[in-house]
Amino acid sequence: MTAEEIPRTASLAESLPSDDGELSSSIIVRHAQRLKRLKPLNFSLLRWNLLWLFIILCFITLPIWLRFASQSCPGTYYVILSVLFWLDLVWFLALIFSIHTLIKLKYGMVTDHKITYPADTPLIHLIILTIYKDDMGVVCRTIDSLAEQTEAKRILLVMAWESRTPERDERTELIQKRYADKFYSIIFPVHPYGLENEIASKAANANWGLREAVRYLMADEDKKKNINHVMVTTCDADTLFHAKYFEALTADYLQCIKNNDPSVHRTIWQAPLFYNWNLDQNSFPVRITGLVRSLMTMGLLIPYNVNPMSCFSFSLTLAVRGGYWHPQIFMDDVGYLLTMMIGTQRRIRIRLVPVPVRSGPTSGDTWLNDAKEWYIQVRRWGIGTADNFHYFVVKIPRLPIMASCIFALGYFLYYGVILCSASLFSVSSGFFPLLCPKLELHWLPKPFEPFHLQILLGIIIPQLLYGILFILDAIWCRWTLNVKEDIFILRNILHWILTPFTMIALSCVQLWSYIVLALQGKKACIHKVAGKATLAQIHSEV
Repeated sequence: MTAEEIPRTASLAESLPSDDGELSSSIIVRHAQRLKRLKPLNFSLLRWNLLWLFIILCFITLPIWLRFASQSCPGTYYVILSVLFWLDLVWFLALIFSIHTLIKLKYGMVTDHKITYPADTPLIHLIILTIYKDDMGVVCRTIDSLAEQTEAKRILLVMAWESRTPERDERTELIQKRYADKFYSIIFPVHPYGLENEIASKAANANWGLREAVRYLMADEDKKKNINHVMVTTCDADTLFHAKYFEALTADYLQCIKNNDPSVHRTIWQAPLFYNWNLDQNSFPVRITGLVRSLMTMGLLIPYNVNPMSCFSFSLTLAVRGGYWHPQIFMDDVGYLLTMMIGTQRRIRIRLVPVPVRSGPTSGDTWLNDAKEWYIQVRRWGIGTADNFHYFVVKIPRLPIMASCIFALGYFLYYGVILCSASLFSVSSGFFPLLCPKLELHWLPKPFEPFHLQILLGIIIPQLLYGILFILDAIWCRWTLNVKEDIFILRNILHWILTPFTMIALSCVQLWSYIVLALQGKKACIHKVAGKATLAQIHSEV
């Protein structure tokens, strides 16, 4: 069926009752084809992201307004110190968990996972690779990393094209010629443009591609036999997989099945993401942001079950039960987690895949364009974060109370506080000595003053923690990724000094994105492909 013959309407697969048994082939077919019409997009400005913005603004300005609201300088001071101490503790724990994860990765990379399961295990890996205007050199690097997998013959590669992709036929022919014998199979579904009540996004493309892949599997009697054990992996077009990724994923999934793990079909597998793909060629905002995101994935997102990030895996059973992706959601990873929670009525677990994955950082062809692309990317993250908050609050009545509370707390603390507000809170706390210049603490030894503790917790300790991050970067480049980066020690020191300023800029851009969403509503949720100018410049070994 061509794109012109497909009904011009967006739709969602209906979700299934939440149970933990395997799905029969008839159920999968029925629910891949049974679709429900989506409600019209809500362009109203009165959305729940306004509450998100209000709470964040209250937190950022807390050191100022609390002084007047409480009429107590000591009380305000101790609240400020408590928050600064907690933020330092979060960073410290993130570093500890990251070190622990790096040790697991080292072990996972040298382990022969294939010895834990039979070679004839009937399992298929379905890879959703969404493509729009991505550079084909970068796309081929990603597919090369898939072709080098020790379990490449288990991979059904789904090249999920957008219908507006330029030179789509030529690209399809190139991939067929180059990779025809590398995988279990390759298919090329085309996501139609302009479907009713749908936004152009990776989530909408992935939703279409996965449904088409299910229909493809169910149309063949031989492929249909393996339908009960299909693992789905979604990734960006600039993703380099470790050669043992699908081997390790297969082993862990089958071990969960063997142990009768009740959460196996309520699990999302996440490998730590590293942005060291020619990262040394980028400007300091891009590099520092990439290092921070790697740290947060290893140290917070995975250990605390917050949400998946960019490249992740799950069982087809979970996808069918949850209703695939929601094509009106802007941010595909958090949006998928929320859609699965709603469909299954359960909390979704995040589980580590013990091998690294590299993702391409945003980049421009000049330093100025590099910073511009960084701004566009961060702004898009912020808009997606607040839009998902609205989606979550709207769906709260359909979620279990405990799962809702746990998710809301983790989501707000991570995106609202740690990524957006923490640096700006430290800045606003600097105004406190001006509001209470005569504050004295008798328990402080002379010549220490109260603001000295603020400097310690808000500037000195964070700067030391940032230094550990750069040390870890050197460690994981050499011992985990086998990547050699051309970064002179003085440049590293300069980037370390500029880290707090980058974090402040990151927070400001995210805060601005929340304001943009508040002013424009759903119209602000426009996906623009990020620039990746440096990815194809230098060959980088996986």
